[in-house]
Amino acid sequence: MVETGTRVRYNIVMHDVRRSAPLVWLLVGDKGGDTAQLRRLARALAWPTVEKPLKFNGLYRLPNRVLGASVVSLAAPATADLAPPWPDLVLSSGRRTAPVARWIRDRSGGRAKLVNVGRPWGPLAAFDLVVAMPQYQLPSGANVWPARLPFNRIDPAAMAEGAAGWTSRLGDLKPPFLAVLVGGSARPLRFDAAAGHAIGRNVDVLARGMNGAVLVVTSRRTPEAVIAALEAEITVPRLVHRWRAGDASNALAGVVGLADRVVVTGDSASMIAEACHSGKPVSVAPVPLDRSWREQLPRMVWRLLPRPVVDALYAGGWITLPRDMAALWQSLARDHHVHILGEPMAATTAPPDDLPAVAARIRALLS
Repeated sequence: MVETGTRVRYNIVMHDVRRSAPLVWLLVGDKGGDTAQLRRLARALAWPTVEKPLKFNGLYRLPNRVLGASVVSLAAPATADLAPPWPDLVLSSGRRTAPVARWIRDRSGGRAKLVNVGRPWGPLAAFDLVVAMPQYQLPSGANVWPARLPFNRIDPAAMAEGAAGWTSRLGDLKPPFLAVLVGGSARPLRFDAAAGHAIGRNVDVLARGMNGAVLVVTSRRTPEAVIAALEAEITVPRLVHRWRAGDASNALAGVVGLADRVVVTGDSASMIAEACHSGKPVSVAPVPLDRSWREQLPRMVWRLLPRPVVDALYAGGWITLPRDMAALWQSLARDHHVHILGEPMAATTAPPDDLPAVAARIRALLS
């Protein structure tokens, strides 16, 4: 693998390799979590892969139903980089990249297969495979793969390295350790001080039951009011690491590597996936829904319509339902893969890894 700037090329001898293995284009949009999932999927496929970084102009704000299969939302330099030889497979994720993926397939004469991870933000039939997690509420279909979790995970070597680096920061804190990974407000959830107090109280109870110490790591999205609320409720020995720009301490990987158990707030599917794939027992701390009319009115409208109607509109790309993060927590809890913080403790096992099965499905598409 060779890295140059933001573009990553895997095993590339372009014209020779295309004869023996499919060529993959990975569309890099504006969301780091989406890109991380696509990179992991590309590594699982082990085919020659070229990353295509995309820069957008203001037209990306138009609905994808209007943009269709087009590159009008791309800034000129990104458009110039999309040229033959066309790929056999396009990996995409996120609203902005979907029209570009469809345009590439058109330019390839229909040869390129399209695989989207997450919501397709357009007609389901426009993609050969859509990998859907529970929070997106996608209708079932022959081209929809229902994954349990996103593909995000912490590299085991990074966990070990991070844990070694964090040992010197622990001071008098002694194991067992309860790691607490804290996100922030993300539609349609409301992560405010009240939610922080509730989570902090339950974390304190859990840590006392373990007779352990708490290691808290915040994220870029964590409001200061939430951090203060958590600190106010946690009475056991604790260490709180606040996120800051340019921090190279690898805090999340370090505390997960040290942890005997992980608590992760329920606003981030990526963080939940990283916690679950760490191999440590996981408790998910629910974050309440935003009860404002702005968030609740669309949900009320969709609940009034028959589900087959909603599914047909969703499959046609006419609507996109709000994320239902509780659907993700609850599905994992039903299968005994996570414990819900605040509920009676129950034994859990790590969820199976969906990545090999998804990779096998993609290989079958191109066989």
